[in-house]
Amino acid sequence: MTVGELLAGGAAGLAAHAGLSDPGREARFLLARLLGRPEAWALAHPETTVDAERQATFAEWVRRRLAGEPAHYIVGSCPFWGREMIVTPAVLIPRPETELIVERVLALTLRPPTRVLDVGTGSGCLAVTLALELTDATVTATDESPAALAVARRNAARHGARVALACGDLAAHLAGGFDLVVANLPYIPDGEIASLPRDVREFEPHTALAGGADGADLLRHLIADLPRLLGPAGHALLEVGPGHAALLAAVVAGAGLAADAPIVDTGGVERVLVLRHPPRRGQASCPPTPKNEEQ
Repeated sequence: MTVGELLAGGAAGLAAHAGLSDPGREARFLLARLLGRPEAWALAHPETTVDAERQATFAEWVRRRLAGEPAHYIVGSCPFWGREMIVTPAVLIPRPETELIVERVLALTLRPPTRVLDVGTGSGCLAVTLALELTDATVTATDESPAALAVARRNAARHGARVALACGDLAAHLAGGFDLVVANLPYIPDGEIASLPRDVREFEPHTALAGGADGADLLRHLIADLPRLLGPAGHALLEVGPGHAALLAAVVAGAGLAADAPIVDTGGVERVLVLRHPPRRGQASCPPTPKNEEQ
């Protein structure tokens, strides 16, 4: 069979999956990954013959996708900040919203050497990316799941990133003094799990999704620990769910922290909290200086 025939057959088969908005794109993604080619190549070379072994693998991948398994688990990786990150059912599939944390971090003025902590690292996408982008940084990543840490370790090795991994509940087992703390903790309210798309609720790890009755349980615990974890000039960037920025305002204030304006995603959701120690008495309060504004 040819590439064109496989794409047509795959798209027709996946059309039976009610949750897929673009079966043709799904088929193209799977086949291109299988062939180790860009998706544009698959469109441009419909006449190319595919061997029987890869035809069988593609048919199996389509069957798995039709059963609801996320495409990134099927192919075993997901792009994040321009790099392919290994993903397995032990970790949450990285979302584009999480890249907002990286974008803001790279706009901060961080004085080297920078100590970075990624809490609840999962696949390690944040820890690995920051270790590679902040070349003078020392990065520590923690997760309560040994299986997740194994995936993070593979991603660090794959990209040659130096990341120290620690297993434990949030960051209570670590000493403080970090210049930067980042986290994408579970923040879906327990009552909303059942209404998530089938791909998410049935295949992605429940412990990486459920954040308690209002979705903010783990966020409250981490924010309460930030005064200890952050160094004097440190910043914390925490991904949160809809409504959490306002919900957690009292928790932030109770911890004695200052909050910059939340980072808003493309859907208009206040998606990332930016927290820090308040200025000391007599010290001017000003927002972090983006690198492109340095003199």
